Parts: sequence; structure tokens; C-alpha cells
Amino acid sequence: MIDEKIISKYNLEKVIGVESLTQGYANENLKVITEQGPVLYRICKQQPLHLLKYEVRLMDALKKAEIKTAFPLVDVEGRYVQESDEGYVMLYEFKDGTEPELTEKTAFQIGAEVGKLSQVSLAEGLEKKNAVHIDNCHQLVSEFDNSKNPMPEVFEYFEEQTNYLTAKLDTSLPKGIVHGDIFPNNTIYDGEELVAIIDFEEACSDQLMFDVGMTINGFCFVNNELQPDLLRAFLKAYNQQRKMTTKEWQALPVYMQWGSHGMLSWHMRNELIHVPNQTQFERVLDLMRRTQWMRSNENKVLNMVK
Repeated sequence: MIDEKIISKYNLEKVIGVESLTQGYANENLKVITEQGPVLYRICKQQPLHLLKYEVRLMDALKKAEIKTAFPLVDVEGRYVQESDEGYVMLYEFKDGTEPELTEKTAFQIGAEVGKLSQVSLAEGLEKKNAVHIDNCHQLVSEFDNSKNPMPEVFEYFEEQTNYLTAKLDTSLPKGIVHGDIFPNNTIYDGEELVAIIDFEEACSDQLMFDVGMTINGFCFVNNELQPDLLRAFLKAYNQQRKMTTKEWQALPVYMQWGSHGMLSWHMRNELIHVPNQTQFERVLDLMRRTQWMRSNENKVLNMVK
């Protein structure tokens, strides 16, 4: 499960146990218990070396900004990325905790941390295009005619909403570092206290409102319905750390839609347009209904936070 030669490159004591945590699309995560304490052993199945090096540079910037996350460990020769038969491997601090329940306090906590993240300097070497980009949505539309899993209702919706968002997204809005996927399963809480935001491998540079819209989708919807109290708590905390501009407030409903539409595009892009998957399909339908509701109620959304 783990490569003992890799472990030996770090200042760690004897390994006394290994626990499997997750085996996802991009990574396999293991908890390695040493006499010094636990560490996270991450097998990177998908990311190439240059993106892992980008992540290391980014994590250094996050450490300087005191962002709550799990930082990568460096070996005795100053290296963060190792090679193994299963792929590249990185070791991280291990953070104890659980996924949060969605409450005003957990929404407030994540809002404050996203506000801090939005202020991390976009230094040289940290520019990187978002994998969830409107250009990728148009590319996906161009593949619909060759789909091996045609979904006419979804395809019609997706093309129309992509065109709507293309006209509405404002590239002049403030830009910086965004995580891109701040959902409860990418956070660790101790009760209602935020311990860490994790899984920064998709982090990139983009409009800061991308993270605002995406995190609202993660922390302010219950049973696919927007909860005004959670939305207000999140935005209050975010704006205590970084005040949104007038144009950003006006664009809020659009970027909330972009968050759910971007998630939907991820499900479609990862084989759903060619390979039927009922669980993915039901998630796509939920996100489609969510986005349609937000588009029909843009003024109502703004009135929730006045």
C-alpha cells in the first residue's frame, strides 16, 4: 500500500500502522501512523509533475498567509514530490476532524477563511487557468453530437445556460488565488470549528467570485434549496475579511449559477456524455434544477443579503 523507501526519506519514526482513507478519481489517500504521529500519504493518480510543483509553490504562499490547511512535508533532501510504482507521492500533515454539518456557524467559519484566501497575493508563478472554465463548457457542447449517452433535455439546457453565462461573467472583476472546490468533503471541522481546507490540487487563478459562488453552492444549500441564513452568514464573514466591490455584489447571482453549472460540467466531462451513470445523472439533474431556480430568482437572491 505504501512505499517504505519513500517513508524512509522523511524524518519520521517507525511506521506502526496504515489506514486507507479515500480512493478517488484523482488521488488515493492513506493515513500512515508513525511513532511520531500520523501523516497523510497521497498517491497522485492524475496530476502531472508540473502541476504538483505548482501546488508546492502555492502551499508555500498559503503558509505565509496562515491559511488553515494541511501543508506538504519536505524530505531530508528538500523534496516534496516522490516517485513510486503507483505514481507520484506526496506526504502531508494529518488533520483530525470530520465533515461539518451545515449551520450558520460552519458557514461563517468557511466564509472567513475564503475571505483570507482571496487576499493571498497572486505572485509570479501562481497564474494557472481554471479547469472549470467557460471555454471548456463550449468545448463540451461541441461534443454533444457524438455523445454515446445522449441526454437531450440536459444537453439543451447546458448549451443555453453556457451561452447565458458567457455573456454575464465579468472578467474585469478582481482576480486572485481560488481553491475551486470548497465543499464540506474538502474541509475538516472539529465540531463547528474549521480546522482545515484540504485538496488544493485544483487551485488556480481566477475571478475571486468563482470561489464565492462555488463555496455558496457547497455550504448554503440543504436538500438542493438555498438557505438564506447560511448565505448571509457566509457573506458576512467573507466581507469581514475582504469587502466585495459593488460590481461583485451585483454579479453574485451569476457566479452562484456559475458554481453549480461548473460542477455540472465536471460530471458531464468525466465520461457521463459517453458512459451512463445513474448517480452522476441524478446529480446533474439536481444541479440543473438548482441553476434554473437561481437564474429565475436573481433579484430574490440579492434581496436575501441586503
